[in-house]
Amino acid sequence: MKKKIGFIFTALIIAFAIYATLFTSIYSKAIMIKMPVSRVQKEISSISSISKWYMPFAISDTAIIKITGNNKLQYNTDSLLITSITGLTANYLVSEKDISKNIVFNIIADTAGHSKVVLSYRSSLWNKWTGNNPIIANAEKSLIQLKDYFEDTKKMYGYEMEVVELTDTTFLFTSKVVSNSSKKAALKSTYESLIRYAREKDMNYTDTKIFYASPFGNDSTHLFMSIGITNTANASFSGEYTLKKMPYKGHLLSAYYQGSFGNVNKVINAMERFKADNEMTTMAIPFIKFISENVDFDDNQIIQARAYYPVF
Repeated sequence: MKKKIGFIFTALIIAFAIYATLFTSIYSKAIMIKMPVSRVQKEISSISSISKWYMPFAISDTAIIKITGNNKLQYNTDSLLITSITGLTANYLVSEKDISKNIVFNIIADTAGHSKVVLSYRSSLWNKWTGNNPIIANAEKSLIQLKDYFEDTKKMYGYEMEVVELTDTTFLFTSKVVSNSSKKAALKSTYESLIRYAREKDMNYTDTKIFYASPFGNDSTHLFMSIGITNTANASFSGEYTLKKMPYKGHLLSAYYQGSFGNVNKVINAMERFKADNEMTTMAIPFIKFISENVDFDDNQIIQARAYYPVF
């Protein structure tokens, strides 16, 4: 009797071992991302975006990663081929050394602004338990990397961004169109005149200087310039100066910028994308807050500044 039980037990172990190693099933893993499905779909279907979050490409030397056409990544012996994009489902053929496996990412709308991303793959139970298959291990790491990628604004947009509470709410404002060649001089002289006017009228200038610039025609720039003030009791606003107010305790999308003065609008463009992706509503025009006292910059001069975008 004991021999029979032992034989049955041994047979069951052998049968389970055969099943665990030879037979495969579909396994899945899911995460939640605070983005609408349309936004997530762009990242799982763009080969250049995939290289930023799919492992091992996301941690590899970007100079060596090869992108072929619009559907293939290669890094040494590792490759990823987009085999199909159907609606909210992306199918990849991932190869590492001498093995390949089909990996599927599927997006499901959870709420209006949130998405559920499901990773699916076929595997033996043994490989699932032991983690012996590097393609599966990297696919599961990539799912986490995708979530981190969406939550890391510097990776996604090139700048660290956050939503902060509005503090400076009252500004002495003016705007003018100047030729590109005289932009530097116009910045300096206009801020000097704003500060002088504020002091003459006891407006309590707060040392805050902000500006926004947009192209005007082929060789001119439209400058929007303001300084922070706290007292308007003795002021009269007419002619070139006006008063601008933002709602007290409103919200600002904020980003730190370090780069050439002439390229400062790059951070504004990145904030536009962030605002659209997060379905934020514009409250007022964006602006740059200078960190240094000096404001007469050449376009090639490196500056440090804070970019702000008033939003609801």
